[in-house]
Amino acid sequence: MRSAADGLGSSVGLRFWRRTFEEVQDLFAEGHGEEGGPDDPLPVKTYRGLPRFVLPEPARRIGDARWSFEAFHGAHRQDAPALGVLDGRALSALLYWTYGVGRIELGPHAVWPYHRMVASARCFHPVELYLWLAHPADDLPAGCYHYHPAHHSLTLLREGGVPDAVRTGSGVHAQAGLLVTSVWFRKTAFRYRDYAYRLGAQEAGMTAGNALLTGAALGLRARVHHRFDDTVVNRALGLDGREETAFAVIDLAPGEAAAPPPVGSPQQPLPPGGFADLHPVHLQTNRTPDSTWSGLTALDLAARLAGPGAPVDPDDFHLPVGASAPDGVRGLAGPEPGAGGVDLAGALRARDSGGRMFLPAARPVAFERLASALRYALEPVSSDHTGAPCRPLVDAYVLVLGADGVSPGLHRLNATTGPPTLLRLPPRNWRAVVGMLCDRTPAVNAAKADAVVFLTAHRLAGERWFGARGYRVLHQEAGIVAQRISVLAAAAGLSARITNGYHDGMVRDLIGLDAAHVPVFTLIMGRRRPTAQYEPQLTW
Repeated sequence: MRSAADGLGSSVGLRFWRRTFEEVQDLFAEGHGEEGGPDDPLPVKTYRGLPRFVLPEPARRIGDARWSFEAFHGAHRQDAPALGVLDGRALSALLYWTYGVGRIELGPHAVWPYHRMVASARCFHPVELYLWLAHPADDLPAGCYHYHPAHHSLTLLREGGVPDAVRTGSGVHAQAGLLVTSVWFRKTAFRYRDYAYRLGAQEAGMTAGNALLTGAALGLRARVHHRFDDTVVNRALGLDGREETAFAVIDLAPGEAAAPPPVGSPQQPLPPGGFADLHPVHLQTNRTPDSTWSGLTALDLAARLAGPGAPVDPDDFHLPVGASAPDGVRGLAGPEPGAGGVDLAGALRARDSGGRMFLPAARPVAFERLASALRYALEPVSSDHTGAPCRPLVDAYVLVLGADGVSPGLHRLNATTGPPTLLRLPPRNWRAVVGMLCDRTPAVNAAKADAVVFLTAHRLAGERWFGARGYRVLHQEAGIVAQRISVLAAAAGLSARITNGYHDGMVRDLIGLDAAHVPVFTLIMGRRRPTAQYEPQLTW
């Protein structure tokens, strides 16, 4: 289903693609909102006057990090976990390991002290996480909740099982319930202005990707829905649809071998006009008028839909693989630990971005470690793009700089048929791009990295299939892949630093892309050196 404002959506979306990829320097000419002062937005959305339920201590181990990947699941199906009912302990683990506070930074130089399970620009964390329980869970009644990561608690917004209007408007079954990611724009836009739309969409994708990893590790089946009736979902959650709006709906179901869930909870009567409006009170500090980021608001409003859309053709989003250079096809499949050998909780604890000043340790790194971080990056995702899980709507290119047995050069990550491989591309001047990355992001020494990963999207295909919604859908798709790489890199002892500081044209020239295919994510990968940062993990 296309946007209700296709003409406006196309115009606004095109301007946004051009601005965020070719004219980022203009952002810095506008000036920034002041950071670190009393006018900062609250780091965690906090409601007042509503019932709050403190969740039990989250499990320290939750399952293998690879259960959401079809290739791994198929090879170990007999060992796959299956969760039938979401009880309090399962909810605690699901919410905490998806978007909880994993570690804090202490000391006089702790500028961004609270680190969650996904990376965030300056740790602003603009995403909010909502849960809609289809059935009671211990002392939690069925209903819609907001997750408070700092207190590891749920605030009840609306009691009752998932309404038919939400199921229909989102295309979900909600056998166990729903997770909804929203973006509260102010938390990032007060500093980054219109550019916050890109950052919010990226983080919403990483959060959805982490929910898929966590749900599968616990034994749930999860499916991401990018296209839904915005008005219905926002009203159901009590969101104003302008300051904060839903970005993805994640359908939760019991594991394949689990018993069917109990009958859903009855709904409270709704008035003939639909939902009773919610006006929950939450604390606010920053009072900057939202007209300051009017471009962001215009694109978001143009991207509204009235319900789910038709299946897409994933092949329309990808360039043909083409031939590789004579010296190189490197397989990524290889010996790896069996089921249970890569604990997701341990990987999420270890995941980091290399510190504020990321100077990777001396290379080279064993190629097997790099392979384990990349081999599942493009595994199919269960989403509303197609009936069955499909490959993410992005392509991945890997500039290998320091891996044993691999000479430096650019590769394409190929996962179209058979086991995943790295296909070496013809020689190109990658040194100029590495120098550009060092200049654009001086806090990261890309020249010392073991690898640089570029995720690219076909923006015109996104426009054709999703209208103005395409901008955020493709960034969310890339976010899912980026989170996979970040988590599996951490399991292999590597840090992955996401950076948007690059020259779009130079990266496209390196890869050999036209103007329709644009880089949307860059990940700098390497081993973190010891630093003076003190970041203890939170233990329960």
